[in-house]
Amino acid sequence: MKQRINKKQASRICLMLLAITALSTGGQAVAADVTKVFTLDPSTHGNPEGVAFDPSSRAFFVGATADGTIYRGTLDNPTVTEFIPGAPGKEAVGMKVALGKLYVAGGFSGAVWVYDIATKQTVASFQTGGGGMLNDLVVTKTGDVFVTDSFRPTLWRITAAQIAAGGGTPEGIPVGPEIQYVTDPFPFNLNGIVALKGGAQIIVGQSNTGRLFRIDLDNNAANGREIHEIAVEPLFSDGLLLDKDQLIVVTFDPALTFVKLDDKLERGEVVERRTDPTLREPSTVARARNFYLVVNADFGTSTTPFTVTGLPRNDDDDD
Repeated sequence: MKQRINKKQASRICLMLLAITALSTGGQAVAADVTKVFTLDPSTHGNPEGVAFDPSSRAFFVGATADGTIYRGTLDNPTVTEFIPGAPGKEAVGMKVALGKLYVAGGFSGAVWVYDIATKQTVASFQTGGGGMLNDLVVTKTGDVFVTDSFRPTLWRITAAQIAAGGGTPEGIPVGPEIQYVTDPFPFNLNGIVALKGGAQIIVGQSNTGRLFRIDLDNNAANGREIHEIAVEPLFSDGLLLDKDQLIVVTFDPALTFVKLDDKLERGEVVERRTDPTLREPSTVARARNFYLVVNADFGTSTTPFTVTGLPRNDDDDD
């Protein structure tokens, strides 16, 4: 495990992001005008990576890369504590919450786990085999899950029926030759992912080339998809987030880079960059009401304690 993490540390020195965390509990909104910092206690399970917010409980979850430990934080408490214990061979990288379940991309383990938040029990698990790095995932409105693989030129699909059944064989959707994977100088290719139009369209970021792509899912097309590059300045990205009409990209600056996409998702324009001194090689971002939650992965120095930064969203809309 240590060897695998060191590879990622070396590759991620140029992948940094800005962060922002959201707070609100007990029906009372927390003021969203100052940066907040949440500390993982204990910070003994390796670098944190993914983050997901649960609107129903107003809590957020953070995953650890060394053993897959899941942390849980409430939005009015500066301390984030262990929630689901890890185990040897597990990793927790990309994460999403949907309908009371926590979905976790398992990094170099090649696995995807689904947890019931109320019981903390594993309700589904899937394996894609060795040689890959499952980096991030998205859950569509229909319940299907799409997972990026940074090392293999494949987008993995797990259907809602497979989730309900608790297992099955993920479908591998090839992304080449349209998306060309490279390994030098950094091997991390597809990373962040978001879904639009109920899952009919996917946007992915290629970390080591700075490119964004739109994947149109079409059963009549070759390999069931069409892939188009989005014309935008190079954005060496980690996590992605859609917030209303903007794509938020975690970039290596480190910053949250806000991109305005055109109606056809063919072009994008950078309209804002935000950073903060609390950011330590951030990896990904989740919106929690009027904050953006950003994980400080800090793969370069691994300085403990690890933290999540909460940056104000600067918007009074709480939806």
